[in-house]
Amino acid sequence: MSNSKRKVLFLVESLEGGDAAKALSTLVQYIDKTKFDVTVCSINSGGKYESVIRENVNYKTILSESGGMKRKMVYKNLPLSLVYKLYIPQGNDVEVACTEGFATKLLSHSGKKSKKYAWVHTDLYKNHWTKEVYSDLKEETDAYNHYDRIICVAHLLQEAFKKRFPDVKQPVDVIHDPVDSLSVRLKSLNATNETETKVGMRIVTQGRLEAQNDYGRLLRAVKRLIGEGYDIGLWMFGDGSEQGILDHYVRENDLQERVKLFGPHPNPYRYMVKGDLFVCTSYSMSVINALILGLPVLAADGPELRELLKNGESAFFTDNNETGLYDGIKKLFDNPALLKQYRQKGEARGWDFDIEALMVPIENLLAQ
Repeated sequence: MSNSKRKVLFLVESLEGGDAAKALSTLVQYIDKTKFDVTVCSINSGGKYESVIRENVNYKTILSESGGMKRKMVYKNLPLSLVYKLYIPQGNDVEVACTEGFATKLLSHSGKKSKKYAWVHTDLYKNHWTKEVYSDLKEETDAYNHYDRIICVAHLLQEAFKKRFPDVKQPVDVIHDPVDSLSVRLKSLNATNETETKVGMRIVTQGRLEAQNDYGRLLRAVKRLIGEGYDIGLWMFGDGSEQGILDHYVRENDLQERVKLFGPHPNPYRYMVKGDLFVCTSYSMSVINALILGLPVLAADGPELRELLKNGESAFFTDNNETGLYDGIKKLFDNPALLKQYRQKGEARGWDFDIEALMVPIENLLAQ
């Protein structure tokens, strides 16, 4: 039986974090192991998702933290065709570069014996960070032309890729990342019973507390509404370089009874499920978790969120600024029927991210 399985290799540069590593950790848990014999090869060892990978599929790593000389050989000194032969597991039917940059460059030297797919998780037109890996655009284009297909995880990324690489001749398609919706729903069943200040509407949000997400806008909007007598509270989940700044703002403005920063909580879903409104200040895959939990979503307008939320059908969009967030929260608080309407829309959209449905196009691709 094992000989009939399709042998699939996933190559990733690191399992430390990011959308690609998270998606891969979900994929290996749910892929049909009666059909696929999966190996994950991480160029660098360690990372928050490594244990999940080890528990579910074959796993190999190339570089340890102390491998200074070997690191130079892999990244700089040896021809990549030799690096592939020496260090990458051989004999696979399918090879997938899970991350842009070096992993994609390395796997493009594998020859023509296997099907090869390159996954794209980044807007490479706006953020062409991979140019540091290649000598020029032609070399990067040539690397992608060694793949059978390029798979982008969103239509906007597909458009950006084609704009950046007009001379890539291979098909550029869209397959959405798998989301562990089952785990989110199971973890939310044990809803918290912790005593908290009772409020008329509990706002929740989740994401990286970094400058580009500007959660300060949300805090200021909430403070303004509380000052006007609105009975609201806010729970924030996530960590980042701005956590200290946001925490200082909460304490400086005496918002401790209304606002709580949970940091990187191991199970935010048991809290989030008790929320009345999820606010998304910028593009974040965490909004999918809110939809899976059936929360109504208020989103700061942006093209990435428009695609994810079906161009406004699944969420209440506001202008992408502090005033927009303030006006949006106020409108939904003042109109319970509208809030209920968006709860129903969010819940319906959440079922689109059922893990079994998301795995179908991925497994179909790997089976070709």
